[in-house]
Amino acid sequence: MKIAIITDSTCDWPVEDYAARDVTMVPLRICFGAQSFLDQREIASEEFYDRMIEASDLPSTSQPSPGDFAREFERLAAEGYEGALCMHIARPLSGTQQSVEIAAQNAPIPIKVVDSCVTTAALGLMVDAACDLRDEGVDDLEELSERVEAFGRKIRIFLLPETLENLVRGGRLPAEAAEQMGLLNIRLILTLAQDGSVVPFDKAKGLKGAVARCVDAIAAYEKEHGAVSVRYVHTRNEAAVEKLADALRDAGVTVAKSHVHACGATIATHLGMGAACVAVAPVQA
Repeated sequence: MKIAIITDSTCDWPVEDYAARDVTMVPLRICFGAQSFLDQREIASEEFYDRMIEASDLPSTSQPSPGDFAREFERLAAEGYEGALCMHIARPLSGTQQSVEIAAQNAPIPIKVVDSCVTTAALGLMVDAACDLRDEGVDDLEELSERVEAFGRKIRIFLLPETLENLVRGGRLPAEAAEQMGLLNIRLILTLAQDGSVVPFDKAKGLKGAVARCVDAIAAYEKEHGAVSVRYVHTRNEAAVEKLADALRDAGVTVAKSHVHACGATIATHLGMGAACVAVAPVQA
């Protein structure tokens, strides 16, 4: 069975990697006032950062429509695909999964939608796993879906905003709490709950403390799962990613595969500039 793998722009892969690994990417839309852009197709991450810095109001995002997915399903069927596996940004963060589920009802090929419960670097690891399994010869859509979903439950992600400004402006953090943490140089570490919602993981003193806390958690994860695959994303803060990578190495964590990319527009809107993120998963799905 020839299976297509479909994700969205919050996967935060470099654009060229989608074609290289035969993955269909359906973009979310980014809006600055009356102007809107297809994420990663009409506006790259670096241009988005520049616009976000200059904007007086936070940009907004909107999910692809059911029609966007329906067109992709028609195209894939015409190209000889016999089924498709869809993995998208967590349901609490976007209506993207609802759009693909609506489109799947009348698709010309069987569609399986995995409730990823993740986004950004964690979604990137999930799509990695789907590609690996497909390339290893898993050609039954039901089996592929089940194995990818089980793998996704093992992924862990840690988000380190440098500033809490965007979280406050977006109404996700009270201004008083952000001000107090700023005065005390307290860094907030976020993660994703089992349903995909963004929740606090811990707090730490400064970036050094936040990195140390993440490394402790990843070292404990490695003891349970063995060597790890890692994906980092950041919003113009590669130095923080380097600190994370160096600290993992110094802690003796075995990182079998590692990728570093720019954080896409959807998550960057909420995390703001200077943010860093690390997601970990077992090497084998």
